[in-house]
This record gives sequence, structure tokens and C-alpha cells, in this order.
Amino acid sequence: MQEEIIERIIFKTVDIPSLPPIAMKVMSLIQDDYASLKSLEEIISRDQGFATRLLRIANSPYYGRDRKIENIPQALLIIGFETLKSLVIATSLRDLHRRFGIFEQRLWEHSLGVALCSSLLAMVTHIATTDDALVCGLIHDVGKTVINNTIPELYMQIYDRMTKEKRMLLEIEDEALGFNHTVIGSLISKKWKLPEKLEKVITYHHTYPYPDHEDQAYADICNVVRVADQICLNLGIGLKDPFTTNIDHESLGITEEELNELIGLFKIKFDKQKDFLLS
Repeated sequence: MQEEIIERIIFKTVDIPSLPPIAMKVMSLIQDDYASLKSLEEIISRDQGFATRLLRIANSPYYGRDRKIENIPQALLIIGFETLKSLVIATSLRDLHRRFGIFEQRLWEHSLGVALCSSLLAMVTHIATTDDALVCGLIHDVGKTVINNTIPELYMQIYDRMTKEKRMLLEIEDEALGFNHTVIGSLISKKWKLPEKLEKVITYHHTYPYPDHEDQAYADICNVVRVADQICLNLGIGLKDPFTTNIDHESLGITEEELNELIGLFKIKFDKQKDFLLS
């Protein structure tokens, strides 16, 4: 009953968007065991903007290729099906922005930072695959994007309150809206029919320990994204947190020395790649 009331409030306040058509087609093909690279190539090539972004990311420093990737078949072979999922979602999230001012760019930059940092944490801890961590980090704050699209003036006020009052964003969202960005994100993930792993990360990336009533198979990836989020907030990547967030590295079995080393590597990688990914 409580969930129904919350959903009614949400649907009166926020417009929950559909996944763009090109993304729905590509995601459907990726999940089809009998889909061919040729069929993927044909669908992607019909959307010039999507194809251009795919080639741009295939040529980014993230993949470290010595030669330029010049066409879609090459890009698909290099990126692969799993990473293509993250690209589909990245493009869809970027396309969700109805406007793209400084505030929106900072939201986007934070998501990209958490994606890259999650991938590095997964590589160090071996508790998730780097591709899984990348896409989970990328989509964790989708609820913020949707709220900002629908009620941008009010959402800016919520962020201003967070800065002035030095309080958690979730608390102020709940006070001002009656719900927060993790609840919105959960609804979006259901509407988009995203994999359950993504839904759990979107819903629980601020929750620790992971809830007992949920499937514990997703606890590790949720925690990876949670810690990556803390790192990016401390570094001021995207929208700055008004207070220092403790980085709970011990929950991932990482020492402080290992954390500092990882943060140094992350800074270098993000500085090299953000121009590719933010444009």
C-alpha cells in the first residue's frame, strides 16, 4: 500500500521516460543469443548520432588502441557485446537530457567518473567484472537525471539546500519531494526492463550493508559503486558534496595505501578520457 502511494506521488511529479527506440532495439539484439554482428551493425548505422558516439568511445584512451577505429564493424569487434550494453545506456542517458547546461554537465560528469572508478575498483578487488562495474557506475544516478528533466528549478533548489544545510541529498529529496532519486531510478529500471543487477545498483548504491531481504548476489557490485561514488564526491567530480564523505575502502578489503594508489590512477585515467566521454 505504501509503495502504491509513493508511486502515485511520483507519477504526478515526474515524467518517467521510455528508453529511446534505437537503444531498445540494440539491447534486445544484445540479449538474443542468435543475434549477429551484422544485424547489430545495420541497426546502429541507421542512427548517425549513436554510431558517431560508438566510434568516439571505441577510439578513446579507455581502450588503448594503437590504430584508429574507422567503422562500426571494427568497433563492435573491439568493444564486444558486453561493453556495447554500457555504450547503449551511456548514449541513452545523455539523450535523456532535455537541456545541457552546466548543472546537467556536472551530473553527467559525476556518472562517468563513478563508472570509471567502479571499473578500477572491480579490477583491483576482483569481486565484479570491469564491464559490469562500468555500466553499473554509469547508470547509478539515472533518477537524478529524470528528476532534473521534469522539475529543474526545484531540483536546483534541492541542491542549493544540500550545500547550505550541509545535509545528505537523499534526506532533502525525501523532504521536498516525498521520494528520492533511488526510488525514481528503480521505477525507470523496471520500465526500461534493465537487467536485475542494474536495478539493484540504482536502488541500493547508497545502502550499506546490503538489505537482508534482497538477493545477496548483487551486494558486492552495489558496494563497489557505493565506494566509487564516495571517491568521486571527495574529489569533486561532477556536483561537489558540501562535506567530506568518508571512503569506506575497508568494506572492499582495500587498505588505505591501496586506496590512495587507486585514486591516483583514477585521476590520471579520468583526466585523459573525460574530453572523449563528456562531448
